[in-house]
Amino acid sequence: MYPLTRFYARKLYRQKLIYIFFACFFTASFFYAFLISTPQMEEMLNINIGIVGRRNFPEFMMRFYVGTVGILFHAFLLTLFICEEDRNKMLYQPLLHGENRSRMIRSKIDTAVSMSMIFVLFVAFINYITAFMRWGYEIFEPAAFIRTIIKYLLSGIYMSVITLGIVTLCICTRSAWKTIFFVVIYLLADQFIYGSNIAFLQKIWVGYYINLWTFTYEYQKIPCRELLIGTFIMALYGMAFFQISLYRTQRIDF
Repeated sequence: MYPLTRFYARKLYRQKLIYIFFACFFTASFFYAFLISTPQMEEMLNINIGIVGRRNFPEFMMRFYVGTVGILFHAFLLTLFICEEDRNKMLYQPLLHGENRSRMIRSKIDTAVSMSMIFVLFVAFINYITAFMRWGYEIFEPAAFIRTIIKYLLSGIYMSVITLGIVTLCICTRSAWKTIFFVVIYLLADQFIYGSNIAFLQKIWVGYYINLWTFTYEYQKIPCRELLIGTFIMALYGMAFFQISLYRTQRIDF
């Protein structure tokens, strides 16, 4: 790993917000796994435990992280990681121990993107741990386990693209509050577009395919065509965000 990337990774993982968030996420997952199994909660939530529980529980819980909670968490974390350094005149200095701007921002992007994938896999680990404590080895039924792990990996790709988008917002707006505001707008637009009948807009929207995989194909295998198209669209967004980040970084002049 590039030394500057290691430096930024150590700096990022010192953020106490990470450990507080995942401690709360584990607690919520643990209690939810047990609470939804009670007749009272099944009736109150109008759910069928045979569908959302047991082997399907890890996939059922994935939507809470990938849909809203995880994106907002990334937004808060990355604004601390990037916008605060910008405010302290540390992000865009032409040189830092012989490093130039491009290599500095590339290292930050590498750190942020790897973080997003690691966090999604850690969420999968938490959900499987809590599901195992409730339902035992039943959650590792081969077909469901393979299907769910594939969806977590795809969610990791999506969260990496969203992370690149948040980094781009941080660099373009140079404001933590503006970045978070635009992230909230994105979440609202994402739900509107997924629920609309505008087919063309849906097909080119970065968040459409993760919603398709998470809701339309929930507890089902994703068709190969939808998988390839969705991955390709997300890759295009990721490359665009990356290039915009580098372009904007080079043109900041104090």
